[in-house]
Amino acid sequence: MALEQVIYDLKEVKGLSDEELYQRLYDSWGLENHKIDVWGELSINEAGNWAGIRNAKTLHDNQSIEYPLADSYELQSGVFLNPSVAKIVLGNDTKGMVACELMLASIPQRAKKNNPFLLAVNDKTVERLTYLPDALPNLDRQALIQNEDETLLRKVIYDAEVKRVKHKIASETEALEATLLEKQQDMTEKLAELSDAFKSTQDKITASTTELESSIKRNEELNNDNDRLNLKIQESKAELDVIIEKSRRAEECMARKVEKLTDFIKEKAIFLKSFEFLDDEDFDFFVGSPLSNKDRGEHISFSQSLNSNYSDAVSYIQAHLKERDILYPRHIIENFLTLIRTNDLIILAGDSGSGKTNLVQSFAKAIGGVSKIIPVKPNWTSSEDLLGYYNPLEKKYLATPFLEALIEAKQNPDIPYFICLDEMNLARVEYYFADFLSKLEERNEQPTIQLYSDDEAAHVLAELKGVVSIISNAQEKFSKNGIVDFVALMQDEEINAEMKRAFGFSDKDSLIKYHGDIRRMLAGVLGTPSSITIPANVRIIGAINIDETTHYLSPKILDRAHVMKFKSPLLTDWDAIFDEIDSYGLDDVTLPLVFDIEELGERTPYPKFERSNEFCELFTTLNRDVFDPLGVEFGMRTIRQGLNYVSLFSDVNENKSLAINNFIVHKVLPKFTFDGDKQVGDYSKAELVSRVFLPRLESLLGNQAEITAEFSCTKSVERLVKTAESNDGVVNYWA
Repeated sequence: MALEQVIYDLKEVKGLSDEELYQRLYDSWGLENHKIDVWGELSINEAGNWAGIRNAKTLHDNQSIEYPLADSYELQSGVFLNPSVAKIVLGNDTKGMVACELMLASIPQRAKKNNPFLLAVNDKTVERLTYLPDALPNLDRQALIQNEDETLLRKVIYDAEVKRVKHKIASETEALEATLLEKQQDMTEKLAELSDAFKSTQDKITASTTELESSIKRNEELNNDNDRLNLKIQESKAELDVIIEKSRRAEECMARKVEKLTDFIKEKAIFLKSFEFLDDEDFDFFVGSPLSNKDRGEHISFSQSLNSNYSDAVSYIQAHLKERDILYPRHIIENFLTLIRTNDLIILAGDSGSGKTNLVQSFAKAIGGVSKIIPVKPNWTSSEDLLGYYNPLEKKYLATPFLEALIEAKQNPDIPYFICLDEMNLARVEYYFADFLSKLEERNEQPTIQLYSDDEAAHVLAELKGVVSIISNAQEKFSKNGIVDFVALMQDEEINAEMKRAFGFSDKDSLIKYHGDIRRMLAGVLGTPSSITIPANVRIIGAINIDETTHYLSPKILDRAHVMKFKSPLLTDWDAIFDEIDSYGLDDVTLPLVFDIEELGERTPYPKFERSNEFCELFTTLNRDVFDPLGVEFGMRTIRQGLNYVSLFSDVNENKSLAINNFIVHKVLPKFTFDGDKQVGDYSKAELVSRVFLPRLESLLGNQAEITAEFSCTKSVERLVKTAESNDGVVNYWA
């Protein structure tokens, strides 16, 4: 029988605590166990960027539920679930029936929807159903989900881990096929040799009858060889069947290695914590307690206070920084916010003390985010210097500050993280950052980085199982289950002696030391996952100086990054900045301006290249007439990046000429490094810049008087030409 639902007026429930809101939901829906367990249809939209639970019904009595607000029909239209988690649950399907627990959405989301009861799916509890509760009305929770604890001990299996395993298996299969082909070729060669020998024997029989007996004997030997060869072929086929079967089993096994360790820890979580193999943080993770986001304190909301207006956001941030004695022209804030929203690599270039890292730090604070400044060392030569490496001797992953920043950001998904590689070009960027940069090119989903082999988790599991078994057996043997911590266990002489006997230790061996070794091994595997997906709340920024102690950026790096160039703050027109801020008429700008992560830009494919598009036509022509003759690399991806930048920049400034100016400064001029005296057609390269490229820019962008020389592409080109004249004709943007 359906429970009569209490309907509240919005004014009644606004301002209630989460505990009070939960209680009203429990009362309204008759949930005596104080958990919102439901089942329904999980589906993903065609674009793959939204997923949710529709037509939710309670598990305990199979009742449809709706928010207890007047005229509210939001719940049955879909409760949001992270699409990446939905893809893991559904596999290749786009919809399916699932059971899960619902919880209150984040405070910003509830405020945005104007619904204090707004719910979200607890992604650690999603369980796919193999049959429907409608078909079995009397179904209880234990029949629906095999073990209630397991729904709280959920491990997020990342898509990239599965892809890595499949890739490894494919590589092993390819190697096996190559081995088989090599054996087949060897057999073919042997058959050919035998055939030649047989022919030689026949020739000898024909040539001399006196050697008939000898020839017959040889023929018999050849037949015996042929029999042995056929036997070897059959054995090889049998070996191949075994190899194929092993490959199939390996595919299943590799996909479960990390799962087995995590499942074992889930099952034994309380035991492992009692005996101090897990600390409180790891225990909370495995029993389903989510990590809480950092308290941002008082702030104002971009969506609610500024109506999601990015131009007003620039004004507020610039004024907010000025209150903290940090002065940046409006153009820098417009440009930086737009580049943050592109999800591309940003490189801040300029002299030491020009405000590069200060921009990262102050901007992060202004929007309630976190900045991580990672100094680059001159001796960095590989990705291990950036991300760390697995030490097989210590049986743990040795993480770097960069990797620790990524992991911290993943634990706080609602807070923006700006990770800045300071003095990025002290080492060769293409050595230590190239692999990571290739990952950043992925635009359809968040890129994933493999840190170490999943096999290490299997080794830890095997040793951990043995330790748990020996401790448990020792407890049971002496009927001392009241001993619940490792120190008490060590103090009991009978159990201590039994454990040393079981482990094969002598009296000199230390169980305390062995316990510490196991704890470190376990913490190493749990603390650093075998692979990590770059969180959506992370932006990667590089800060570089250009002098005799640093390396130039390679074309590969420049092709994938946006370069913002800075000058000394002592050259800044501070009065102009004060005039800009005064014109906004803002009163109170003391609080940070907080964005939802999606409002800071989502990682989506770049806009398509269309020949008829005005921007595409312009840069296709410039590439043919100017960039290609100069030897400047300029491809399709760069144009698509430009389309994305120009579109996003229009949200902060409608001046399209300024957007094109910025794109040229970011993506074109940093590649201008060549011998200007070299002849190309009717001009030298320096003349092609001054007589063809510069006039086109002036015609295209018109009067740039309102753009300071620091940010003007025409002024930058004029400076390039003038510098080349006094530098033996060498054109160098970085000089």
